[in-house]
Amino acid sequence: MMRLLPLLTVVAHAARTVKWEVKTTGRAPAPASFDAWFADAKNPVERAIVAANDAISEVSDLGGGNYEGRISGATFPLVKLQPVMEFSLTRQNPRSISISLDKQRMETTGPRWACRIVEAMAGIMDTTSTSVFTVENNELVCEASVTASFDVPRWVPVPLKSIQNGGQNAIQKQVEGDVGTMVSNLLKNDPSAPAEEASPAP
Repeated sequence: MMRLLPLLTVVAHAARTVKWEVKTTGRAPAPASFDAWFADAKNPVERAIVAANDAISEVSDLGGGNYEGRISGATFPLVKLQPVMEFSLTRQNPRSISISLDKQRMETTGPRWACRIVEAMAGIMDTTSTSVFTVENNELVCEASVTASFDVPRWVPVPLKSIQNGGQNAIQKQVEGDVGTMVSNLLKNDPSAPAEEASPAP
């Protein structure tokens, strides 16, 4: 849900709007030791929630319940991309934490003219996402909601319905996969979980 990178240019006039909305829930058994770790505000639970997304390679604490996540970089022709997202996390009660995407930007490296094009492309998609992580009934539950919309110029030779339906199905699968992975990754913070065995040397 946090890896949507638009690859379309925008024309300010005569555009059509595509909007995708996804809601999904992921869950997995949570032992009492994880419950205790999650409920203790002294533990870095919020930071761990941001880092649980496999796409995020680095997390910075901005203070006040705000965190910055740097997405694993990619390369566009002539340009190196570094998506950066800012999240706010709110502990609604000892066993429920909400995470929301507040800001996103694209840092670029390369020829300035090429960077301007890529930055303009990255700015056309409006994305919002909110996930609520809760420990209840011996389970870790994540309820996620993602909305993404952008304008499609009329000269793009693809029917709007095809973009809408094809993109909806693709994003639904991606968000479902991301949520499942985040739940699994977060559970690895269980202080009593057995350490993963090191791979044997070749």
